[in-house]
Amino acid sequence: MKNQYNNNYDADNQYDNSNGLELGDMIGLFKKVADNPVSSRILQKTLEYCEKDGSSKLESSLKYYLGKKDDVCFNCKVLSKAVGYIVKKGANSFGMTVDELKEAMADEYWIKGLTSVIKGIALFGVNKPFVPGAPFQIVWNITNACNLRCVHCYEGASVKRKDELSKDQIINSLEVMGEVGVTSIAFSGGEPTIHPNILDFINSAQDNGMFPAIATNGYTLKDKEKASKFVDNGLEFVQISLDGLNPETHDSFRKVNGAWDRAVQSIENFVDMGIFVEVATTVTEHNVDEIPEMIDFLKDIGIDWFMLYNFIPTGNGAEILDLDLSPQERENLLVNAYSKNSDDMQILSTAPQYASVVDNINSNNNNIDDDSNIIPTHFYNAEYSNPMIAQLADFIGGCGAGRFYMNIEPNGDMFPCVFFPHDDDVKLGNIITDDFEYLWANNNTLKQLRNKEILKGHCGVCDSHNICGGCRARAYNYFGDILAPDPGCTHNQKEWDILKSKIVEEKVSVAADSSEDYLILDFNK
Repeated sequence: MKNQYNNNYDADNQYDNSNGLELGDMIGLFKKVADNPVSSRILQKTLEYCEKDGSSKLESSLKYYLGKKDDVCFNCKVLSKAVGYIVKKGANSFGMTVDELKEAMADEYWIKGLTSVIKGIALFGVNKPFVPGAPFQIVWNITNACNLRCVHCYEGASVKRKDELSKDQIINSLEVMGEVGVTSIAFSGGEPTIHPNILDFINSAQDNGMFPAIATNGYTLKDKEKASKFVDNGLEFVQISLDGLNPETHDSFRKVNGAWDRAVQSIENFVDMGIFVEVATTVTEHNVDEIPEMIDFLKDIGIDWFMLYNFIPTGNGAEILDLDLSPQERENLLVNAYSKNSDDMQILSTAPQYASVVDNINSNNNNIDDDSNIIPTHFYNAEYSNPMIAQLADFIGGCGAGRFYMNIEPNGDMFPCVFFPHDDDVKLGNIITDDFEYLWANNNTLKQLRNKEILKGHCGVCDSHNICGGCRARAYNYFGDILAPDPGCTHNQKEWDILKSKIVEEKVSVAADSSEDYLILDFNK
C-alpha cells in the first residue's frame, strides 16, 4: 500500500507532455464538457445507481473502461465511452498513455477517488476550488471516550456520551458512505482504539470500498500483538500523535505519565509491520522549538509522513489561546518544514499557508532541489518537475473543510471538519436523519466554504487565495465567522495583534459553545 502515496514523478517519463494536451487545455476541455447541455446530461446519467452492477453507473462504467470489471450491464458499457473520453484526455495532459493509467489504477481506492473526481465535474463543474462528488475523507469521531486528557483536544474528550451511535447505526452509515463515493474513512475520537467495535468498523469500511485509517494517541497500541490485530483486520493507515521530542513535553500535554513512551513504541510497532505511518504534532509555543529535532528523530524511526497540525482554539484548546504561534513563527516553521522534506519522509501541514510559503520559495528560485518542487496540500506533497502541473494548486489547494473532507461526531452530527465547534451555525446535519448526498450538494455552509471569492479581509484579496485562503476553522473559532481572515498568516498581522492584545490584557477565554465569547473584529474596514 505504501506505493500508493508515492507522488514523486519521473521528469523524463510521466510528465513528458510533448504529445499530449497542456494542462490548461485539459481544464478548458473538462469545463466545456461540464457546461455543454448534452455532455452534462450524459455525465448526470452516470450518477444513477445501477441495480445490476450494484454500484453507481459511473463507477461501473469506469471500472469497465479500466479493465477492472467485465460483467457490466449494456448501459454501463455504453456510458464507459463517455467516461473513457474524459479519463483519456486527463491522462494525456499528464503525459500518460491509457495503459499507464490503467496500471496506476491497479488499486481500487484510486478508482474510487477518480470516480469522485468525475462525479464532481458532473455535479459542480470545473471551478476553483475543485469540489469532488463526495468527500475524499471523512474523519469519524466514533466515541467521546478517551484514556488521556489532552489540554489541546479539539473534542474535549473524556467519557462516553449517552447519545453515541450504536454499532449497527455506524455499520449502516458506513454503507451509505461507500455508496455515495467516499474514498477514505479515518476513525478518531476520543480514542478510537478503545471502542469495543473498532475492528468491525475497519472491516466494514474496507468491505464498502473505502480506505480504512485511524487517528490514535497510540497508548493501547504499545502492545504489538494488539496493534497487529488492527492490521490483520484491514487497517492501512495509522496516524499517531506525538507532541514533542522530550517525553515531559508530550506527557504534560496529554496529562498521563508514560504516554510518550507508549506512543513511540506504537509508532515503531506499525513501522515494523509495514503499513503507512503518519505522526501528528499540534504545534504551539509549548513544543515549537522541538520540531527540528523531531524531524530527525522520526526520520530515523522510518515513518512516512510527519504532519504539523495547526493549533485551533476549539474544545480544550479554547483555554490555551496564549500558546498559539504568531504568524511569523508559523511561517518560519513552514519554511523549515519544506527545507527538510525528503523522499524518506514527507513533512505536511494542515496550515493552508504552507502552499503560499512554498510557492514564494519556488518563485524566488530558492528550491532545496533544483530538479523538483512540491505542491503542499492536506493530503500529500505532490512533487513535480513540470511547472505546468503547478496550475493544479489553484484547484486542489487551500483549506479542504467541507470540500475534500468532513467530520462526523459520535452522535452522527456532521460538520465541515473536526476543528469546528459543535455550534448549530456550522452543523451540516446528521448522518442518521439527513440525506448525506443532498447535503453535500446543497448545504449553504458548504457552498460558502467552497467560494473563495467571498472571503473577508486580506484572505479575500490575497494573490494566494486559491492555493491557501486561510484555515476556515481558525477563522470561525476566533471570530465566529467562517469567512473571516485567518489570523495565523503574516498578511493578517493586524488581526493577530488585536487578538493577542485582547487575550493578554483582558485574559479572554474563548468558549467553543458561546458566540458571545468570540473575538469579533470588523473585516470590512
